[in-house]
Amino acid sequence: MNNDKCNPFTRDLIFKKYNGHCAYCGVEITRDTFHVDHIVPLKRHSYPPQNVSALNKIENYNPSCVLCNTSKNSFTVDEWRNELLNKMKILNRGTKYTLLKRFGLVKEVIKPIVFYFEKINSHG
Repeated sequence: MNNDKCNPFTRDLIFKKYNGHCAYCGVEITRDTFHVDHIVPLKRHSYPPQNVSALNKIENYNPSCVLCNTSKNSFTVDEWRNELLNKMKILNRGTKYTLLKRFGLVKEVIKPIVFYFEKINSHG
């Protein structure tokens, strides 16, 4: 969501939702630069949804760092999770990445992707 489309009160509530952390990667975010992400995307790959007003509710907003929000784009959470795992396969096709692994500069860890909001919600 474009940052200027959210009123300051709502934006503050969204920022506080995960105590100033990105809902996805968990990095600390700032009030001035965080993005407001639609958990269920407002647009699905350029197709507008049937009920925009239902998606523009605070329950459908997550605080996000710029990198996560840009990467998530119009994916659902589960689609984006799969997309991130697919990026690892793509990296492994590249010679530069393979070389970095061979020299021990990159260590690959294959594990399920659990987003920050999922970790927080499972503990509380």
